[in-house]
Amino acid sequence: MTHADEAALARLLPLLRQLREIKGLREVKPGIFYLKGSAFIHFQDEAGALIADLKKAGGSGFDRYPVDAAPGQRKLVDDAKRRVAKLDED
Repeated sequence: MTHADEAALARLLPLLRQLREIKGLREVKPGIFYLKGSAFIHFQDEAGALIADLKKAGGSGFDRYPVDAAPGQRKLVDDAKRRVAKLDED
């Protein structure tokens, strides 16, 4: 498992644009997003399959999302928005 490189991330440009629009997220490197100073979303390339890791709601560890297809991408964006909103409430 390796971090997704530039070529892999190019396949996800519409998804990355959506994530960049979420208030509070900061993209520190292409495809690596932080929230309040800690890692929040990053992408892995597992033998050509792209996976997003999103910080768990409880704060320890990451949930994994297959993002090669639209349903996984929508779920990632929706869950990321919910988690950011929840952290803003706290």
